[in-house]
Amino acid sequence: MVRQRPQLFSVATIAWLVGLLAVEGFAQTPESTQRAERGALAALEAYMETWNTRKPEVWATSLHFPHVRPSARPFRLSRSPDEFTSTVNFERTVATGWHRSQWDSFRVLHVSESKVHVAGQYTRYARESTPIFTALVTYVVTKKDGRWGTQARFGAGRMGLTTEERDANAAAAEDAVAAYVDAMNDPTNVDGWADTMHYPQVRIARGTLQQWETDVSFKAGSEPGRLRTWFRTRLVSFDAVQVGQDAVNAAVQYSLENLDGESLATHDAVFLVTRRDGIWKIQARSSM
Repeated sequence: MVRQRPQLFSVATIAWLVGLLAVEGFAQTPESTQRAERGALAALEAYMETWNTRKPEVWATSLHFPHVRPSARPFRLSRSPDEFTSTVNFERTVATGWHRSQWDSFRVLHVSESKVHVAGQYTRYARESTPIFTALVTYVVTKKDGRWGTQARFGAGRMGLTTEERDANAAAAEDAVAAYVDAMNDPTNVDGWADTMHYPQVRIARGTLQQWETDVSFKAGSEPGRLRTWFRTRLVSFDAVQVGQDAVNAAVQYSLENLDGESLATHDAVFLVTRRDGIWKIQARSSM
């Protein structure tokens, strides 16, 4: 697919999008791409509005299921709205002094017929409009049954790193992605490939969300033995769009090549790379 140019959107620019959760059928034209972006950004506005109601069952209406928020911290997959709402604890959030949350900015990374990757930044405020903290999250927004909703949230953490810390974490994340691609290119070494990932491991592709709880379940699943119609995967580009203390969200482009090194196709993806026990590995990935 053609790689979309990243765009920055202020909250003021997209405020009028609230409620536009369904868009017309997608065709690869500038107009249809803009409609898909508007649908996804409207879904994120609905996400924030429903979050601010402090009602889990209302917040769940802005999501698609199964739903997951992978990060460097422990997380779980919610397969239904009921399962999701049973895990939400607004009282704990309110106890931090939180009164409301507000979007600061969006950056659209990739757009397809049924999925949009959006790097979002939001701030939590106390009642006196005092900022509590600002967080970096990349959202996987999908279109199902004619409605756009948030399918997954890749948490990079809070802002506040020094330039040196940011550069070091971005470099470590790029090395982790390169190691993942190198290991994937050796089909005889499934153990090595599995070892480039943290678990639970999340993958969103071809309209499905998969999660493997352990490396054992990953190696026993369909992914390692999947029939490939290409010879080699090559990392084309890496952009650390959100960098936190223990997590990095990266916009990645990779190429599928034949035996002669000719590109058969290029794909855009978002990789969440996290640091656990001092080691950077792939935590979650979503490809177009």
